[in-house]
Amino acid sequence: MSNVTNPFADFTKAFADAKMPSFDMEGFAAMQKKNLEAMTVANQAVVDGVRAIFERQVQIAQQSVEEAQVAVKSVTEGKTEFDADAQMTQAKAAMETAAANLRELSEIASKSQHEAYDALNKRFLEAVEEAKQAFKLG
Repeated sequence: MSNVTNPFADFTKAFADAKMPSFDMEGFAAMQKKNLEAMTVANQAVVDGVRAIFERQVQIAQQSVEEAQVAVKSVTEGKTEFDADAQMTQAKAAMETAAANLRELSEIASKSQHEAYDALNKRFLEAVEEAKQAFKLG
């Protein structure tokens, strides 16, 4: 009979004392739940921002239509004479209002984006620490 040695004996022996990090399945599941909660918060911030922008756009449109109706009625009833200076002043005021409205809409969008980013960034930083603990690397 021949004496056959196990070619993996040294390999097995070398890794017999190696310690692999443990994996905490419950901790991992809790971490994923927190991730989903953070995504929900971020998504809600975005939805709220879109809703606020839409509502404000509707208000701006309604206000613009009302102002246009008043201006048309004033001209058609002959209550105002053509006055270039008044027309330019009115045009300037309309442009300033439009710029202010755009700025306001931009600020609403920016606020919701920041809220979403902050929720996700906070959760990411927490997840890194949790991952360290789950794998006992910290």
